[in-house]
Amino acid sequence: MALRYGTSYFVSLAKAAQYYRDYEQADGYATAQRKIASGEINIGKPPLAADGSERWVLIDNGTRYAIEDSR
Repeated sequence: MALRYGTSYFVSLAKAAQYYRDYEQADGYATAQRKIASGEINIGKPPLAADGSERWVLIDNGTRYAIEDSR
């Protein structure tokens, strides 16, 4: 059975803004920019294990990456 865990990596700035608008803040764009600047979140795909045991999975309505580990 694969283990899936969320990451702080978002598909794009627009998707991060959507996530924060939907789940936390009225002004998702400003929240996302602030979190990017502080290093709390990242834009783009997260790194995977070199042995090929991990893969990317989209979660939270396609806004954020999770990693699924098959080890």
